[in-house]
Amino acid sequence: MTRLQTIVTHLAMEAPLPVASGEIVWPEGISFQHEPSIALDDYRALYDMVGRRWHWVNRRHLDDRQLAALIHHPATEIFVLRREGKPIGYVELNFKLFPQVEIVFFGLVESEIGNGLGPHMMKRSMQIIRERDPKKVIIQTCTLDHPAALKLYQRSGFAAYKRKQVEIIDD
Repeated sequence: MTRLQTIVTHLAMEAPLPVASGEIVWPEGISFQHEPSIALDDYRALYDMVGRRWHWVNRRHLDDRQLAALIHHPATEIFVLRREGKPIGYVELNFKLFPQVEIVFFGLVESEIGNGLGPHMMKRSMQIIRERDPKKVIIQTCTLDHPAALKLYQRSGFAAYKRKQVEIIDD
């Protein structure tokens, strides 16, 4: 069992949200689609592929009932990024506290980082969120995450409002 110290940065964007206008031109073979009933095993595999390198642990030990209650909740929306049909990233949105929206998870598999897909995925996610007219959008990252994550969020219009040190237990 590894205990890791990290600093979590909480970021927010207040209404009116910046307009993420314009059509997104995805590269050949790339799709970004809503997955309203993603299978638990598929979700777990994607969560692991995207997050293991960055010590994502929140969902790793949930049983089927606990995980289904989160990802199949009517206020949760999951969008999967695919290359030639193979999952390479995803975004999980939580609308439970609407008019606040949380981007719960946002990430790509490591081999796709740096290929320009992250900014496209963020832009499309923000277009989806903006269609609902929320008052606030929140996201968080930590010092164990990819170094470009915080920069991407800030370039997208998020501003840090809180930082705290936490310990993560990663087995």
